Amino acid sequence: MISIGAIFGRGAVGLVAAGWLAQALASTNSDVDAGIAAYEAGDHEAALAAYEAAVALLGERPELHYNRGLALLGKGDVEAARRAFEHGTESEFLKNVRASAEYELGNLDFDAKSWDAAIERYTSCLKLDPEHAGAKWNLELALLRKAQEEEEKKKEEDEQKKQEEDEKKDEQEKQDEDEKQDEQEKQDEDEKKDEQEKQDEQEKQDEQEKKDEQEKKDEQEKQDEQEKKGEQEKQGEQEQQQQQEQQQAPQPLERADLDKALEQLDAEDEFVLGRPLGRQAPVEKDW
Repeated sequence: MISIGAIFGRGAVGLVAAGWLAQALASTNSDVDAGIAAYEAGDHEAALAAYEAAVALLGERPELHYNRGLALLGKGDVEAARRAFEHGTESEFLKNVRASAEYELGNLDFDAKSWDAAIERYTSCLKLDPEHAGAKWNLELALLRKAQEEEEKKKEEDEQKKQEEDEKKDEQEKQDEDEKQDEQEKQDEDEKKDEQEKQDEQEKQDEQEKKDEQEKKDEQEKQDEQEKKGEQEKQGEQEQQQQQEQQQAPQPLERADLDKALEQLDAEDEFVLGRPLGRQAPVEKDW
């Protein structure tokens, strides 16, 4: 990925660094010149070695750190380059060096998508160098990217909120449906229970009616039995009474029995000269 610094030509800044250093040091330096030449040639290791030699001779100078930062950035060591540019912002002699250091730090923040930090760095650069074209462009771009990110973030938050609301709604609907189902099941269970109780009550009532009917039937049978028994006893008494009456009443005599009785009477008759004359009338019933 091409950095913002590369778009606006970090190498070009390196080309004028010699002028900054000459102004800052009031003289040229062979190590600095060698470092700038190596940087322009793309030999970042040689440029760093030359700047280290210049630091050893001239001391820790913000201008040298700025140039080291460019070489380190070209090498890909972003964190070391950031530290070098931070030292570059401490330059007391040249506002352009400080402005360029702020600009490079803004580019590093831009590449890291740290929009607020980048905006702050570009603003600091423009305060030092109001005509810095790269800082103007990148500031607008950072503001645009920040607005886009905030809009996207808001959109994501809205979508997330909507999703959470939908999930909450679905959960509530599911909960309502479960409650409704539970209520329906409870209602069905109550109806089933009521139906069972009604059925049990009906069975109990039928059983009681059956029991009452059986008791009534048994009572009727018992009553019929008693009436039958009483009838039989009455009939027996009548038969016994009839038998007694028959026993007490004179019994009709048979002809043979009658003749036999008469013979016996003749045998006991006191009329020794014979029985009285006259026709003997037949015996008739007088009862």
